[in-house]
Amino acid sequence: FHNYADTYRKFPARATKDDDGKPLLSWRVMLLPFLEEAALYNEFHMDEPWDSEHNTALLAKMPDVYKNPRLEL
Repeated sequence: FHNYADTYRKFPARATKDDDGKPLLSWRVMLLPFLEEAALYNEFHMDEPWDSEHNTALLAKMPDVYKNPRLEL
């Protein structure tokens, strides 16, 4: 979060939004380049919601840092 804030002078928004204000992608995607996951970040279609067919397929690639350690997989 702090590396993002140092770069953009603000913390990431809860979600990106389209022109109509509909939420698209969460802050988790915006932080990927700061977690050495720029390649994964670049795979996301930024103009589509997180649950689009394309973006949903990428969710399994999200880094382990986002996983809840209390949940068994």
